[in-house]
Amino acid sequence: MKEENPRRLMKIIVIIFISLFVLGCENDTKNQNSYMPQRDDLIGVDKKRSFDSSLILSQEEVKLESKLIALRDLFEKNIKLNHQTFYIEPFSNVKGFIEATTLFEVFKAMPKGALLHTHSGGVTDIKWVIEKAKTLPNCYVYAEFNNKNILYGQLGVFQKNKVPSGYVSLKESIETDPDFESELYNLLVLKRSTLKKEDDYWLEFEKRFMRIMPLINYRPFFKAYYKKAFLDLIEDHINHVEIRFIFGNLYDERNTSYPIDTMVEDLKEVVLEIGKTNPSFSLNLIYTSFKFLSVDKINNQIKEAFRLKKKFPNLITGFDLVAEEDRGNSIEFYEDCWKTLDSLEQETGYQLPLFLHAGESHSVKNKNLYDAVLLNSKRIGHGLNLVLYPSLIEAVKKRDVLIEVNPLSNKILGYFTDLRNHPARILLNKGVQCAISSDDPGVFGYEGLSYDFFIAFVAWELDLKAIKKLVFNSVEYSTHQQKQSALDQLKKEWEAFVFHSIMLLESKNLN
Repeated sequence: MKEENPRRLMKIIVIIFISLFVLGCENDTKNQNSYMPQRDDLIGVDKKRSFDSSLILSQEEVKLESKLIALRDLFEKNIKLNHQTFYIEPFSNVKGFIEATTLFEVFKAMPKGALLHTHSGGVTDIKWVIEKAKTLPNCYVYAEFNNKNILYGQLGVFQKNKVPSGYVSLKESIETDPDFESELYNLLVLKRSTLKKEDDYWLEFEKRFMRIMPLINYRPFFKAYYKKAFLDLIEDHINHVEIRFIFGNLYDERNTSYPIDTMVEDLKEVVLEIGKTNPSFSLNLIYTSFKFLSVDKINNQIKEAFRLKKKFPNLITGFDLVAEEDRGNSIEFYEDCWKTLDSLEQETGYQLPLFLHAGESHSVKNKNLYDAVLLNSKRIGHGLNLVLYPSLIEAVKKRDVLIEVNPLSNKILGYFTDLRNHPARILLNKGVQCAISSDDPGVFGYEGLSYDFFIAFVAWELDLKAIKKLVFNSVEYSTHQQKQSALDQLKKEWEAFVFHSIMLLESKNLN
């Protein structure tokens, strides 16, 4: 009996232990299960806040989406297998790798609506610029060291007996030194590999425009340049473009200086010519000046912008100021200018809305975004540091302000090192409306919008719904004169794109 008691006690202890263990497991399971509905609720709330929450994809779009995500997964797998640092590499290093993918082939064929943010002199292919310039017998290049007013590699057109000192024939320079053409290309395209570590990157960026603008302002070349630029956009399935345009004076052999109105007339002529074969293509110009000019000079620019608006009401659609954000004057600095703009709107009856560059900075000290929003800027260029101001994000959403996002430009100019860390990912999830733009693709070594969309899809892990919303936003928030017609056309193009993309990927056995 004495031996049975300890055994019985042991059995009881074991039974109690097992019961407690089972009960604990059940409680753990209950605890684990209890938070899952809350988890689903939180995910659902975030999805409802996203900028594309209003869209519902068709069955065909869902089918295409699954194929595109599979291609992205394959792309990621290849990056890892090849030990590539794709997302932090300079764009020039990965451009060819992007072009070799089926995914890029799909994005090349995708209708992109409108390009809302690009600049005069930075729109198209620099290789074409050099090839075209070589055919001009009176095109010259500055071949001496930089001086105060002229840069080595600066291009211009001069009469033979009026060539300034230091300039030599471009054609002869390339014929006598085959390496010079490659050197000139590097002077006109911004690549870190061609610069020294101590070089001021923004200054080097601005030098590219300084070298090319005297050539672009040669009137025959001006027309050819923009015809090429617009045809490039059409080839990349872009039907509308809005250029932040710096107005200047064209010249040719007959006149050393034409009125700035001539630029607008010539651009209208180019669009009309293109319209014979591409009737849906359209252009708007946002009159643009510089943040380093005085208040008096900007006031004069605003007056000039209104004069052009009255003369070309359907072409001149807004006003902006540009320069490196953390060096130029703040938007607040020009407070008197915004009063001038308001008074001229009342006086003339014409509206000249603002489309301000703001927030192209990571500094919390930069408060330009507050001014842009409170001044009712219809769209904002870049807006990188918007993520630093929670209340301002809500104001942007409430006022329905579009952010013009320029992924590759921001990477190339050094605002972040990893493409996956672009702040637009946060803005999209918080419900801020955005559109994809390319800023100065010519200076960055590419054309169109396909590369920027590719990067957004791959680096930000977007789905097709987000891509579609970004595309349609570009037309919805444009200044297009026939917006509804453009949206209807885009819808048809998008449906055709979905159908043909599925066919393409199925023909390649990419399921």
